[in-house]
Amino acid sequence: MKKVLLLCMTVCLLALGCEKEGVYNPSKKIKRVYYSTSKHLTQEWKWNKNQLQKIDYYWNNSIHYTENFKYDDKNRITKIEDYDTGDYTTISYSDDGYNKIEYYWENILIISAAVKYENKKISRIDIVYYDCEEDKNIKSDGFISNIIPKEIIERVNNHKGTKGAYPVTVTFKYAGDNVSEMTSIEEGYTANYSYENYDKNLNPYFHALTDGFGMYCLSKNNVGRIIYRGTFSEGDTEMGTTDFEYTYDGKFPTEVVQKIGTSRYVNYYEYN
Repeated sequence: MKKVLLLCMTVCLLALGCEKEGVYNPSKKIKRVYYSTSKHLTQEWKWNKNQLQKIDYYWNNSIHYTENFKYDDKNRITKIEDYDTGDYTTISYSDDGYNKIEYYWENILIISAAVKYENKKISRIDIVYYDCEEDKNIKSDGFISNIIPKEIIERVNNHKGTKGAYPVTVTFKYAGDNVSEMTSIEEGYTANYSYENYDKNLNPYFHALTDGFGMYCLSKNNVGRIIYRGTFSEGDTEMGTTDFEYTYDGKFPTEVVQKIGTSRYVNYYEYN
């Protein structure tokens, strides 16, 4: 079940643009994100007109760290950086859209992700993790965790010093404007996710850099159910189902409830 919770918040580098790849200018802009029924502030988004300038991440009511966004002359996001810790993500583009996303810690390359397209949709991401020093743990809750599943990041962090390059391949299938299936293949483990019961309302993270709690940013609408199946090389399997409920203000969700078995996780959203 843990993998369902962590991996449903995954692989979201992706469709940054509303009209063009890399351009994130939604009609309704996220201002704050809260977690749990007691509404703990977890994120605050700062905008300069139509550009997202930074996201402050909170822990225990204090800013834990900040990620800052940089743009090229086409208004595409090219870099996300934490000035305090020195880790950053760079984004390059091809004629199709995204070309490569790379994550660095103090100029040491940690992750490289190459993006491939089919029928103008992202169909595959080839990811390579590189060994680094023991004290260079990859953040499991920042921007990079929306490109790479948190569960994989944590596993890579635990294996540093014992592995060289560590490849992961992620593929996607679509039904119209929404992701219908995702498969992640790594050494000794394959995970498959089916996405069902989409509503007709708008996902505020569609074409966004970051992903909400269970909101999948490659999809135009909001997913109702995710069915997960994981298979290990020795033949063991694990399965799980995650269901979602939404409360809306117009077309956009203001409350998202994620249900896994008897557990409930709630996020709240405020918009500018």
